[in-house]
Amino acid sequence: MAKHPKLELNTEYPGPTEEALARKMAEQLRKSVEQRFLQGMTYRGVNTKSHAAVRAKLVVNPDLPPDLRVGLYREPRTYSAWVRFCSTLPDPLPDIKPDLRGLSIKLMEVPGEKLLPSDPQGTTHDLTFITPDTFFVRTPEEFSAFAAAGGLTAHKTLAEFLKTTLFLITHPVTTLTILRSQKRIGSLLEVSWNSATPYLFGNRAAKLSLAPLQPATTPIPPKPGSNYLREDLITQLADHEIRFTLRVQFQLDPVKQPIEDALAPWREEDSHWHNLATLILPVQQIDSPEQLMFCENLSMNPWRCLAEHRPLGGVNRVRRHIYYEGSKHRHYKNAVPVHEPTSDQP
Repeated sequence: MAKHPKLELNTEYPGPTEEALARKMAEQLRKSVEQRFLQGMTYRGVNTKSHAAVRAKLVVNPDLPPDLRVGLYREPRTYSAWVRFCSTLPDPLPDIKPDLRGLSIKLMEVPGEKLLPSDPQGTTHDLTFITPDTFFVRTPEEFSAFAAAGGLTAHKTLAEFLKTTLFLITHPVTTLTILRSQKRIGSLLEVSWNSATPYLFGNRAAKLSLAPLQPATTPIPPKPGSNYLREDLITQLADHEIRFTLRVQFQLDPVKQPIEDALAPWREEDSHWHNLATLILPVQQIDSPEQLMFCENLSMNPWRCLAEHRPLGGVNRVRRHIYYEGSKHRHYKNAVPVHEPTSDQP
């Protein structure tokens, strides 16, 4: 992370090479995807394994104080939504293998201009979360170096394996973060989810999280199938609704809670959480072939958002281009048009 004589609250410090790095990484990921999926369906380069797409609704708390009534949360309302659960590594592994997990929310019927240049008048708004509370590299430069070392590549050659190993040896914090973050879990419905990187909340920098309202009581099966996390989603959502609390945490100290260092955790003792809304997954069936294919074709991008909730920091700035180009290439290879869903699909 570049050193600055004085860090200011709610302030970004973009680097001069970020656009070039973003284009380079998008091309690296495209080539990796081309090599992995030589025929048949083309899947995502990362966040590769889809577990399910689930109907949901986000209910904004009716009694928010004035300082929390911003953007999506300006007034009490209920948004229809889709939630995609995934595992994030390039290899689609059996669920028993340690992995990072991802959860993305696509809110429907959100008025206002969005920041994604390809769809500024769209009516959807995306929120993205992972199980760790930080990203795995600090800066766009480290992100690019990790990609160049084959860190985003599945089925490595020996040369790629050695390059990735060298990167991890010379970046011990990244290595420890990845090792600590790759876990085995019993259920996707009983873990916490984190934005990991900061976002704007009105005129303040903030992070978001989803806290489960159900206790973690689901064990890992004694003889786990390759897709037991999906099977648990199917079983639980067929029987009862699931709830998470959506929370926000504000930057109060730019040194303890930096924007440009995506590896730095924001400690709760330095800034406590404020409840914003409730994410509800109602009782439903989620395992139809149409819904599984709908899940594969969903496109999530944290820059598909209102200006009041703009992604912050260098890692987020390069992800804007990477996510867009990755989705465009995947849909092109699969001969599927890129379009946003409506609330009644699939």
